[in-house]
Amino acid sequence: MNLKKSLFVFFLLSLISIASFAQDSTKSYTSSEYFPKAGDLGVSLLFEGLIDNISLGSTANEYGQNLLFVKYYLEDDLALRLGFGLNLNNYKRQQADSIGLALVEQDSTFSNYNINISAGIEKHLMPTKRLDPFIFTQLDLTFIGKRNGEINVNETTSAGTARTQRTIKQDGGIAIGLQAGAGLNYFVTKRLSLGTELALRMLYVKEGGTISDNTIFTPVNGNTSSDFSKREDQLNVASVAVKPTAQLTISYFF
Repeated sequence: MNLKKSLFVFFLLSLISIASFAQDSTKSYTSSEYFPKAGDLGVSLLFEGLIDNISLGSTANEYGQNLLFVKYYLEDDLALRLGFGLNLNNYKRQQADSIGLALVEQDSTFSNYNINISAGIEKHLMPTKRLDPFIFTQLDLTFIGKRNGEINVNETTSAGTARTQRTIKQDGGIAIGLQAGAGLNYFVTKRLSLGTELALRMLYVKEGGTISDNTIFTPVNGNTSSDFSKREDQLNVASVAVKPTAQLTISYFF
């Protein structure tokens, strides 16, 4: 069985387990006045860093992408986990140097994007007045955009300017992440909680493919020439691991 099928089976079994547990425990679940109710929507943020350098940001998925992460309560003890992320990366570097009597200027630009969609479900069980334990499963899909790079070099002398324009393009890919685990929320006040999660993660990444590399050289005198090449460079990664540390989150429900 390949990893994609394993991910699907793992996700399906997790959903079945949570659904079965929900049916068995619905009657015994008693919600606290501090907890969110059916129809409530909440936002979760992630604490990161050491004690003297703590930051508060959005939750990250398997592939390291930041997410806008929300929870919507279908029932008092059953919530949807929904996330969306968009990363736009654009790097530009300008350099200038004198080599002998020539001035060499180089401009480099690299860009790419990632789009993430996350969806999952969590089942809450056996709460106390402020403690709210739960189990969950979640699927993350990250669409990795193409990588585009441009390197322009101008070499200027008393005779004129020679130009080199290089364009590099690489295929994108996809990352499929699946996690199943458990967590605990502590409600400081009504609908405001601190929480933590620990999960087993499965991850499959397929990135890259065809790389095209085109260089156009325009001399001071003479004809323009070009050099085009194409090669294959593809990365396939499959991993199964437990989160190295439990996440600490803060959530507020409306």
